Amino acid sequence: MLDLLLGTTLFLALIAGIFIPLEGWFPRTHSAIAPRAALLCVALLFLDVLVMEALGGPILDALADLRPALTDPSAWRIALVLLLAEVCGYWAHRLMHRVPRLWRYHAVHHAPTHLTWLEAWRQHPLDFLIHGLIVGLPGALLGASLADIGAVVLLRKVYTTFLHANLRWRLTWLEPWIATPAYHARHHSHDPRDYRRNFAGMLPLLDRLFRTHAPAHSPGPTSP
Repeated sequence: MLDLLLGTTLFLALIAGIFIPLEGWFPRTHSAIAPRAALLCVALLFLDVLVMEALGGPILDALADLRPALTDPSAWRIALVLLLAEVCGYWAHRLMHRVPRLWRYHAVHHAPTHLTWLEAWRQHPLDFLIHGLIVGLPGALLGASLADIGAVVLLRKVYTTFLHANLRWRLTWLEPWIATPAYHARHHSHDPRDYRRNFAGMLPLLDRLFRTHAPAHSPGPTSP
Protein backbone atom coordinates (compact mmCIF):
# COMPACT_ATOMS: atom_id res chain seq x y z
CA MET A 1 0.00 0.00 0.00
CA LEU A 2 2.79 2.42 0.92
CA ASP A 3 4.59 1.63 -2.35
CA LEU A 4 1.40 2.33 -4.29
CA LEU A 5 0.88 5.69 -2.61
CA LEU A 6 4.52 6.61 -3.11
CA GLY A 7 4.38 5.64 -6.77
CA THR A 8 1.23 7.69 -7.29
CA THR A 9 2.85 10.67 -5.57
CA LEU A 10 5.92 10.40 -7.80
CA PHE A 11 3.72 10.11 -10.89
CA LEU A 12 1.75 13.21 -9.87
CA ALA A 13 4.98 15.13 -9.23
CA LEU A 14 6.32 14.05 -12.64
CA ILE A 15 3.32 15.18 -14.65
CA ALA A 16 2.96 18.37 -12.61
CA GLY A 17 6.57 19.21 -13.43
CA ILE A 18 5.82 18.73 -17.11
CA PHE A 19 2.39 20.25 -17.57
CA ILE A 20 2.33 23.19 -15.17
CA PRO A 21 5.13 24.94 -17.12
CA LEU A 22 3.65 23.94 -20.51
CA GLU A 23 0.23 25.32 -19.63
CA GLY A 24 1.89 28.51 -18.42
CA TRP A 25 3.83 28.97 -21.65
CA PHE A 26 1.26 27.78 -24.22
CA PRO A 27 -2.26 28.13 -22.74
CA ARG A 28 -5.34 27.57 -24.87
CA THR A 29 -7.31 29.69 -22.41
CA HIS A 30 -6.16 31.84 -19.50
CA SER A 31 -8.43 30.17 -16.94
CA ALA A 32 -6.58 28.45 -14.12
CA ILE A 33 -7.96 25.55 -12.12
CA ALA A 34 -9.38 26.61 -8.76
CA PRO A 35 -7.51 25.34 -5.68
CA ARG A 36 -10.52 23.37 -4.42
CA ALA A 37 -10.95 21.74 -7.83
CA ALA A 38 -7.26 20.87 -7.91
CA LEU A 39 -7.47 19.26 -4.48
CA LEU A 40 -10.53 17.28 -5.59
CA CYS A 41 -8.70 15.97 -8.66
CA VAL A 42 -5.67 14.96 -6.58
CA ALA A 43 -7.87 13.25 -3.98
CA LEU A 44 -9.78 11.37 -6.69
CA LEU A 45 -6.54 10.22 -8.29
CA PHE A 46 -5.35 8.63 -5.05
CA LEU A 47 -8.79 7.19 -4.28
CA ASP A 48 -9.14 5.73 -7.78
CA VAL A 49 -5.71 4.10 -7.61
CA LEU A 50 -6.56 2.52 -4.25
CA VAL A 51 -9.93 1.25 -5.51
CA MET A 52 -8.31 -0.24 -8.62
CA GLU A 53 -5.66 -1.93 -6.50
CA ALA A 54 -8.21 -3.33 -4.04
CA LEU A 55 -10.90 -4.43 -6.50
CA GLY A 56 -9.68 -4.26 -10.07
CA GLY A 57 -6.33 -5.95 -9.52
CA PRO A 58 -7.75 -9.12 -7.93
CA ILE A 59 -10.40 -9.43 -10.66
CA LEU A 60 -7.82 -9.15 -13.47
CA ASP A 61 -5.50 -11.55 -11.62
CA ALA A 62 -8.32 -14.07 -11.33
CA LEU A 63 -9.00 -13.82 -15.06
CA ALA A 64 -5.30 -14.20 -15.83
CA ASP A 65 -5.22 -17.38 -13.73
CA LEU A 66 -7.72 -18.96 -16.13
CA ARG A 67 -4.96 -19.38 -18.71
CA PRO A 68 -1.39 -20.67 -18.45
CA ALA A 69 1.15 -18.01 -17.54
CA LEU A 70 3.58 -16.92 -20.26
CA THR A 71 7.16 -16.55 -19.12
CA ASP A 72 8.16 -14.50 -22.14
CA PRO A 73 5.27 -12.92 -24.08
CA SER A 74 6.28 -12.19 -27.66
CA ALA A 75 6.39 -8.69 -29.10
CA TRP A 76 3.41 -9.40 -31.36
CA ARG A 77 1.35 -10.55 -28.38
CA ILE A 78 2.14 -7.38 -26.44
CA ALA A 79 1.34 -5.25 -29.51
CA LEU A 80 -1.97 -7.11 -29.91
CA VAL A 81 -2.79 -6.56 -26.25
CA LEU A 82 -2.13 -2.81 -26.57
CA LEU A 83 -4.28 -2.56 -29.71
CA LEU A 84 -7.13 -4.51 -28.14
CA ALA A 85 -6.84 -2.41 -24.99
CA GLU A 86 -7.29 0.71 -27.12
CA VAL A 87 -10.36 -0.78 -28.81
CA CYS A 88 -11.80 -1.84 -25.44
CA GLY A 89 -11.09 1.64 -24.06
CA TYR A 90 -12.98 3.20 -26.97
CA TRP A 91 -16.07 1.09 -26.35
CA ALA A 92 -15.89 1.51 -22.58
CA HIS A 93 -15.78 5.28 -23.05
CA ARG A 94 -18.62 5.19 -25.55
CA LEU A 95 -20.78 3.09 -23.23
CA MET A 96 -20.14 5.55 -20.41
CA HIS A 97 -21.86 8.17 -22.55
CA ARG A 98 -24.66 5.98 -23.89
CA VAL A 99 -25.80 4.08 -20.78
CA PRO A 100 -27.56 6.46 -18.35
CA ARG A 101 -26.47 4.61 -15.21
CA LEU A 102 -22.83 4.68 -16.34
CA TRP A 103 -23.11 8.31 -17.40
CA ARG A 104 -23.98 9.26 -13.81
CA TYR A 105 -20.43 8.27 -12.87
CA HIS A 106 -18.68 9.48 -16.01
CA ALA A 107 -20.40 12.89 -15.78
CA VAL A 108 -18.01 13.69 -12.91
CA HIS A 109 -15.23 13.81 -15.49
CA HIS A 110 -17.20 16.25 -17.65
CA ALA A 111 -18.04 18.59 -14.78
CA PRO A 112 -15.20 21.17 -14.92
CA THR A 113 -15.67 24.47 -16.68
CA HIS A 114 -12.23 24.49 -18.32
CA LEU A 115 -9.91 21.64 -19.17
CA THR A 116 -6.47 21.46 -17.57
CA TRP A 117 -3.97 18.64 -17.19
CA LEU A 118 -5.22 17.88 -13.69
CA GLU A 119 -8.81 17.41 -14.85
CA ALA A 120 -7.69 14.20 -16.56
CA TRP A 121 -7.85 12.63 -13.10
CA ARG A 122 -11.28 13.93 -12.09
CA GLN A 123 -12.92 10.50 -12.32
CA HIS A 124 -15.51 8.81 -10.17
CA PRO A 125 -14.00 5.65 -8.62
CA LEU A 126 -16.58 3.41 -10.32
CA ASP A 127 -15.87 5.07 -13.68
CA PHE A 128 -12.15 4.53 -13.13
CA LEU A 129 -12.65 0.92 -12.02
CA ILE A 130 -14.96 -0.11 -14.86
CA HIS A 131 -12.76 1.51 -17.50
CA GLY A 132 -9.63 -0.01 -15.98
CA LEU A 133 -11.14 -3.50 -15.91
CA ILE A 134 -12.27 -3.33 -19.53
CA VAL A 135 -8.94 -1.96 -20.76
CA GLY A 136 -7.03 -4.51 -18.70
CA LEU A 137 -9.06 -7.46 -19.96
CA PRO A 138 -7.00 -8.19 -23.12
CA GLY A 139 -3.76 -8.37 -21.13
CA ALA A 140 -5.32 -10.67 -18.54
CA LEU A 141 -6.68 -13.04 -21.18
CA LEU A 142 -3.76 -12.99 -23.62
CA GLY A 143 -0.95 -13.41 -21.14
CA ALA A 144 0.74 -10.01 -21.19
CA SER A 145 0.79 -8.83 -17.59
CA LEU A 146 1.08 -5.28 -16.29
CA ALA A 147 4.74 -5.96 -15.60
CA ASP A 148 5.29 -6.86 -19.26
CA ILE A 149 3.84 -3.56 -20.50
CA GLY A 150 4.40 -1.40 -17.43
CA ALA A 151 6.42 1.27 -19.22
CA VAL A 152 3.79 1.58 -21.94
CA VAL A 153 1.01 1.84 -19.34
CA LEU A 154 2.88 4.69 -17.65
CA LEU A 155 3.33 6.48 -20.97
CA ARG A 156 -0.39 6.07 -21.70
CA LYS A 157 -1.23 7.70 -18.38
CA VAL A 158 1.05 10.63 -19.20
CA TYR A 159 -0.63 10.81 -22.61
CA THR A 160 -4.06 10.92 -20.98
CA THR A 161 -2.85 13.93 -19.01
CA PHE A 162 -1.57 15.52 -22.24
CA LEU A 163 -4.98 15.09 -23.93
CA HIS A 164 -6.68 17.14 -21.21
CA ALA A 165 -4.00 19.81 -20.92
CA ASN A 166 -4.84 23.45 -21.47
CA LEU A 167 -2.53 23.78 -24.48
CA ARG A 168 -3.12 25.72 -27.66
CA TRP A 169 -1.07 23.32 -29.78
CA ARG A 170 -3.09 22.10 -32.76
CA LEU A 171 -0.64 19.49 -34.15
CA THR A 172 -2.78 19.26 -37.29
CA TRP A 173 -0.42 16.88 -39.07
CA LEU A 174 -0.80 14.34 -36.24
CA GLU A 175 -4.57 14.50 -35.79
CA PRO A 176 -5.48 11.91 -38.46
CA TRP A 177 -3.32 9.35 -36.65
CA ILE A 178 -2.95 10.29 -32.98
CA ALA A 179 -5.39 11.98 -30.60
CA THR A 180 -4.29 15.48 -29.55
CA PRO A 181 -5.51 18.02 -26.96
CA ALA A 182 -7.50 19.87 -29.61
CA TYR A 183 -9.04 16.61 -30.82
CA HIS A 184 -10.07 15.56 -27.31
CA ALA A 185 -11.17 19.08 -26.36
CA ARG A 186 -14.00 18.78 -28.88
CA HIS A 187 -15.29 15.79 -26.92
CA HIS A 188 -15.43 18.12 -23.89
CA SER A 189 -17.02 21.09 -25.67
CA HIS A 190 -20.21 22.95 -24.74
CA ASP A 191 -22.11 21.30 -27.60
CA PRO A 192 -23.97 18.23 -26.24
CA ARG A 193 -23.55 16.59 -29.64
CA ASP A 194 -19.78 16.53 -29.08
CA TYR A 195 -20.25 14.29 -26.05
CA ARG A 196 -20.89 11.54 -28.61
CA ARG A 197 -17.79 12.24 -30.67
CA ASN A 198 -14.05 11.61 -30.41
CA PHE A 199 -14.06 8.80 -27.85
CA ALA A 200 -10.66 7.39 -28.82
CA GLY A 201 -7.88 7.73 -26.29
CA MET A 202 -5.03 7.47 -28.78
CA LEU A 203 -6.23 6.31 -32.22
CA PRO A 204 -8.74 8.55 -34.05
CA LEU A 205 -9.00 5.75 -36.62
CA LEU A 206 -11.41 4.05 -34.20
CA ASP A 207 -13.70 7.08 -34.26
CA ARG A 208 -13.58 7.08 -38.05
CA LEU A 209 -14.25 3.35 -38.19
CA PHE A 210 -17.24 3.54 -35.83
CA ARG A 211 -18.55 6.87 -37.15
CA THR A 212 -17.98 9.01 -34.08
CA HIS A 213 -15.22 11.17 -35.52
CA ALA A 214 -15.34 14.97 -35.61
CA PRO A 215 -12.47 17.27 -36.61
CA ALA A 216 -10.73 19.22 -33.89
CA HIS A 217 -11.73 22.82 -33.34
CA SER A 218 -9.22 25.50 -34.12
CA PRO A 219 -7.28 26.70 -31.07
CA GLY A 220 -9.38 28.95 -28.89
CA PRO A 221 -11.47 28.83 -25.75
CA THR A 222 -12.81 25.34 -25.16
CA SER A 223 -14.45 23.80 -22.17
CA PRO A 224 -15.95 20.51 -21.09
